[in-house]
Amino acid sequence: MIRKILNKKAVSPVISTLLMVSIVFGMFAIIYPWAFSSLTLSQSHADLWYSDQEAAAKERIVVEMVIFREKNPPHRNVTIYVRNVGEIDVVIEEIYVNGIPETTDPALPKDLYVREGAENCIDFLLDDYYWNEDEVYSIKVVTSRGGDTIFEARAPS
Repeated sequence: MIRKILNKKAVSPVISTLLMVSIVFGMFAIIYPWAFSSLTLSQSHADLWYSDQEAAAKERIVVEMVIFREKNPPHRNVTIYVRNVGEIDVVIEEIYVNGIPETTDPALPKDLYVREGAENCIDFLLDDYYWNEDEVYSIKVVTSRGGDTIFEARAPS
């Protein structure tokens, strides 16, 4: 019995090399399309994310002034002056006063431009906004790319 096993010859080195190469190419043919589609998909998402982050870094808005007015008691309003001082145009999406989204005039979203002669400053009116005298209000202006600015203003006494 032992003699029978010892007489068997192994596969030749050429055949074994061809078998190994064909197995590797077969596995490559199966795995490559899956890996390539996954890498391409994640790369396109990364490009989108980085381009949004780059644009967000170029936008800058400032709240220049907040004016509290008393029209005819008990009606009061607040005017918020917002200016684009960044490198690119922005879209104002929301204005929050003390963390609460407010309805404004003009209605949001609203474009703020950088170009010379274009509208780069807007005054937003919070009509019939009842404010308390000598109270500090936190005003947050948010852009479409997620940029924001926060301004704190004290109502007159």
